[in-house]
Amino acid sequence: MRNFKLKYVVLLSALLLVGCDRIKQHSTDSSPFEYREVYLPVLASGEHVPLSLNSIDRDWGIWGHNLSVVLPEKPSSSVYAKCENCVNRDQFCFTSDALFDYIKKYICRNYRSDKPMRFAILPNDNSVVCQCKRCVECGNTKLDASGAVYYMLERLTKLFPQHLFFTSYYKTTCSLPSRPLPDNAGVLVSAICFPLSTDCTPEEGEFMHLLKQWSEYTSRIYVWDYINNFDDYFTPFPVFSIFQHRLRLYAQAGVKGVFMNGSGADYSTFYRLKIHILSLLLSNPEAEWRPLLREFCRERYPVTGEAICDFVIKQEDMVSSVKTPLALYEGISTAVKTYLPAEEFIKFHNDLLYLLPETKGREHKSIEKISRATSLTHLELKRMAADTVGCEQMLNELIRLSDLDIIAYSEAGETIENYVNDYRYMLRHARETWGKNLLKGVRLEPLTELDEDYNDISILTDGLLGLPSCYHCGQMLSSATPSLRIAIPRVEGMKHLRVNMTKNPIFHISFPSRVMLTANGHEIGAVVPASSSSHLQRAVAEFEIPANCKGKLVLHVYRDLEDRTMALDEIEGF
Repeated sequence: MRNFKLKYVVLLSALLLVGCDRIKQHSTDSSPFEYREVYLPVLASGEHVPLSLNSIDRDWGIWGHNLSVVLPEKPSSSVYAKCENCVNRDQFCFTSDALFDYIKKYICRNYRSDKPMRFAILPNDNSVVCQCKRCVECGNTKLDASGAVYYMLERLTKLFPQHLFFTSYYKTTCSLPSRPLPDNAGVLVSAICFPLSTDCTPEEGEFMHLLKQWSEYTSRIYVWDYINNFDDYFTPFPVFSIFQHRLRLYAQAGVKGVFMNGSGADYSTFYRLKIHILSLLLSNPEAEWRPLLREFCRERYPVTGEAICDFVIKQEDMVSSVKTPLALYEGISTAVKTYLPAEEFIKFHNDLLYLLPETKGREHKSIEKISRATSLTHLELKRMAADTVGCEQMLNELIRLSDLDIIAYSEAGETIENYVNDYRYMLRHARETWGKNLLKGVRLEPLTELDEDYNDISILTDGLLGLPSCYHCGQMLSSATPSLRIAIPRVEGMKHLRVNMTKNPIFHISFPSRVMLTANGHEIGAVVPASSSSHLQRAVAEFEIPANCKGKLVLHVYRDLEDRTMALDEIEGF
């Protein structure tokens, strides 16, 4: 038995060394980037973790817009911004001596002097800028905090020459410095305005020019880029062709670090696959990623790998052929136009469900999550097509993700539970109104201009309510001022009109301030919408149509001007 154990240990050690060697041949020190991070869920112990990747948890003392971590429980009010002689606790004063001291104490207390760390000295993610005398003398304007941030940055670089300190080029820090940054300072440049495309765009030239400008002030430029649709973490989002193109550009521009902002700790479909391939491209932007993808899928998913690889490549091919930039905040209708081949996806999803019983161990756990998560994509495609067949079964699969501690499906924290509840409410309403709604399928006529991305008025009579928790599909958003006007065709036997609305404060979508119905220019009635007792994010405006009513029916929906948009999800006639 002892000899067997010894042989087992030797064999296991050899296999581990082989595994390490295989990783190393894909992960070299010849990368053009000193900092490389793919911000997706942490791989479990025992999985092949790419050796080349950095981590905000391991390599940064302060990351992102999190400067508040340095503050004690009751900080001096002098650390906060002063605007119009008032203290604004939503933002910092970067010339504050108290703030400088808090940062200094935080670094000295938590980080050894012999281990270099990175620190992001960034304003909070809003438009507030301190207007105190010292900040204004440093160059602050009402819209730009760059001057005061550079002042704080220089103080910290002198005090801690062994550490690296970063400002950002984003929102209120979008001015170049008046002189080169210290050697131990750098900049995080957001690529939010650089569209995700495999093709050269006008914005690409502008972004590359910006990087060239920054190269005159620092040799340490890090790009903060984006690899997810942040409204939907579950629909597969193809990024390999796009990021090979971008990483080549970044390398040519002398960029020293790339932070790929994904779903963070939240589950995202294909996150393991993304971490693996993107890490290889970060190590070598010229790498042929397609054979590496097939190799990874074959090893990681023995039963389902071919189906996964084939679908991912179909998505990548679609992105390259359509040549429309991918959006970071969009719904299923945009995905279908740019990166989601609907028929191929449905076949792929069904194939996963068919193959799932044949999988074992690690593959089974992964495919179980992928198949359930992509049920949301399938459900959204069905909602887009006004098809309710089989939806209940998919909802049952989707909700089971919560048993695996997968709770949210978007950056805003929209939960699977809310999505499932809203979807079931929609299905129940469709059953209750089946054969009764006289306006189902009837074409309405917009009398005011519709919003560019929400100009399909047919969804207001498709027989399905929208989902407040997933607003892109099934409802029509409008920013019309002062009102959206819609002509309602007269249908034989229609005596009652019902207008359904939703709100979502997270996205500044509110109920209309007033809904009015007119006939031939004369008011029939007006309603101020309020949340229903059964669903706080829904409201209904109802109108009785008098028997002697003549002329054209027109619905006037007045927007609450304090919010950006309002949402109608169904207009029904009975």
